[in-house]
Amino acid sequence: MTLRLSPSLDAAALHQAFGARRRLHIPGVLDPDSAGAVVAAMEAFDGWKVSVSAGGEFFELPLSGRVADEPGKQGWIDQARVDGAEPRMQYIFDTRRLDMEPEEAPRDAVSEVPGFLNGPDFIAFVRTVTGDARIDFADAQATRYRPGHVLTGHDDTAAGKNRLYAYVLNLTRDWRPDWGGVLAFEAADGHIEEGFAPAFNALNIFAVPMRHAVTQVASFAPRDRLSITGWLRSHQAIGPQD
Repeated sequence: MTLRLSPSLDAAALHQAFGARRRLHIPGVLDPDSAGAVVAAMEAFDGWKVSVSAGGEFFELPLSGRVADEPGKQGWIDQARVDGAEPRMQYIFDTRRLDMEPEEAPRDAVSEVPGFLNGPDFIAFVRTVTGDARIDFADAQATRYRPGHVLTGHDDTAAGKNRLYAYVLNLTRDWRPDWGGVLAFEAADGHIEEGFAPAFNALNIFAVPMRHAVTQVASFAPRDRLSITGWLRSHQAIGPQD
């Protein structure tokens, strides 16, 4: 299908709101049919991989449903734990790497997301919101955070990647903040300066570098946190002043 932005978006007004803190939560970003199709495809998808970089363990394993595709490796997943004393970024979540899917893979609405994100309408929209004409393209992965999944503090800096802004296209239905999974921005004094709870059909966008984390999804959360995430990038090298 053809994915579309909501026609009710006011990019100029959103630009004014973005400028205050260089980050913004934008509800209702896709038209309803587009949002519904993408979330339905994410909920139906059964080809996830669990991605782990935590407690000194590093691996990515295919899943069958919610368990390891190879039963002998389920123990790797069950034993994965974040080391709370480790200052470097750690994470446990499920991924579908959209930029790496083979051309012969079955197509669904999620498969259409990279083309939409790199299409002229979306690129023009995020250039207007950020006021930054250097944005040339977006990369993308689908993510699924289940109970216990987490992404610890980091600022998205990556040498040579030319990342200008990070984005999260939220596709989680009917979420409560006490279920965790909050995109939390850290202040210089160690407090949480602002947090965006998972939401349905909302775009979070923020400048790189900016210190943030995804808080752990609670053990009692009755559903998964679903999103498309990635970075808005430039083909040109980004200097340290940026």
